[in-house]
Amino acid sequence: MTLLRESWKSFKRLIKLGNAEHHDVSEDTNETASQDKNVRKDFISPLIRKKAEKAHIQVGLDFGTSSTKMIYSQIGRRQFRVINFNHDLPNYPQYCLPSLAAINNSGNLLLGIPAARQLLDQEWDSGLNRFKVIVAGKYDNKFRESITENKFYEYLKSHDYDKSFTPERITAIYLAYAMNEARRIIEGYPEYKDVELDISFNVCIPIDHIENNEVQPVFEKIFSHAEMIEKEWRQKSPGFDPIKASYDLENKPTIADRDKRVFAVPEAVASIQSYLVSLRKQEGLHAVIDLGAGTTDVSIFNLFMPAGDSVSYWYAARNIPKGTINIERVIASYLTDLNCSSPCTCSDLFTCLSNLRDSSKENNTIIPAVFNEIRAIKKSDEYYQTWGSAYLYHLKKSSAWNNVEVFVCGGGSNLPYIEEVFSVPWWNSLKEFRYNVSPLPTPFNYETEGINAPFERMAVAYGLAHPLPEFGGYVLPQEAPDDTPPIIRRPPPDHEDLYT
Repeated sequence: MTLLRESWKSFKRLIKLGNAEHHDVSEDTNETASQDKNVRKDFISPLIRKKAEKAHIQVGLDFGTSSTKMIYSQIGRRQFRVINFNHDLPNYPQYCLPSLAAINNSGNLLLGIPAARQLLDQEWDSGLNRFKVIVAGKYDNKFRESITENKFYEYLKSHDYDKSFTPERITAIYLAYAMNEARRIIEGYPEYKDVELDISFNVCIPIDHIENNEVQPVFEKIFSHAEMIEKEWRQKSPGFDPIKASYDLENKPTIADRDKRVFAVPEAVASIQSYLVSLRKQEGLHAVIDLGAGTTDVSIFNLFMPAGDSVSYWYAARNIPKGTINIERVIASYLTDLNCSSPCTCSDLFTCLSNLRDSSKENNTIIPAVFNEIRAIKKSDEYYQTWGSAYLYHLKKSSAWNNVEVFVCGGGSNLPYIEEVFSVPWWNSLKEFRYNVSPLPTPFNYETEGINAPFERMAVAYGLAHPLPEFGGYVLPQEAPDDTPPIIRRPPPDHEDLYT
């Protein structure tokens, strides 16, 4: 108690002393008082730095065969915004980042936009392109596209690049470039000027690549390699050499799971996100046909909604190595003949493709050729095998296939005859029926940032811009059950029932 009393007396003396000092200061001259006040203010109120706000950004990266599309969202906000690359290329829309690489006269690698500018006046399929198709075909022959593959290696050889510059390497470097471009653009928005950004990327991969034991680990490794390159890119830019980094990082340990910011997502699962939040959503069989430049993805799923939740069971999926590339070759050949053997440039091809819906602007010989190429996709063995697999292994009941909702998306979804061709069912026994074919519904929170970006081209990127936990329940074909209803066998009636 004595110690407490002494402490209290000491505390009161300190208070009196402080009051006396304050009184003395108040009676000084105004200048002295002001100076002392400033000194005292600095002393008792040290500078407090406001902690930077942190925003979590999810980027959906639709790595396409001919171009890459991206949409981003901020966790906690409703908007999903298209990334505008603002490149003003005459042969690519502003929302498309060319999935392209080129080598200039100095032997330097150009990626994306600079590559497209260099190749603008060259033949339409020049440079390094469709590398993801080449990678898949390297590990599984059913994905192989020999024309593209041969042109890829011939281009490298003509520019003295050795065999260590593989399709896997250029794919990883390109993805790192694409992610770096997205990061640069998002960080440049005024709303994120003083904000710390935590950016994650969801990258699409076809379902049958995921379920392919040869192809899937290759793409997983590429995505991991790309993330490591991009991480070093943002730390060492400018003057960064992505080729050198790709070699330096090749055998380094991968990024730990807790620090990963790049994730692979099934492409078809991502594509239907807008449908799952729309008023059109209903139970039953559906198909998604994604018509890309180098491939066409055909995926079939059955949607169940137990207790209001959406669960999609994917019965079959196939990445068919046929796409608008064949249509482009037909048009390029036509334009070359029309222009007296002058090479068809990318700009020529883009203009012609844009006008295909308006048949009055094109020679009548092109339209039937386009129809034949679209029908060739539908008549391919891979197309019928996809539907047949869904029927045989998951729902062997013919009447269930009378009515299937078919969604189309991708760069070829606006071509003429798409609805006409794909509305015809896959099975001759269903020839009296027609499927409803339509684009995926445009969601209310889709924002194009003032540019013309049709949603059917951006549907996959929109889905990928959702964080992983928001994808809900889905089951891929290898795990999907056999939903064929059991056959109910009734015992034959006995003789008394027969004659009563």
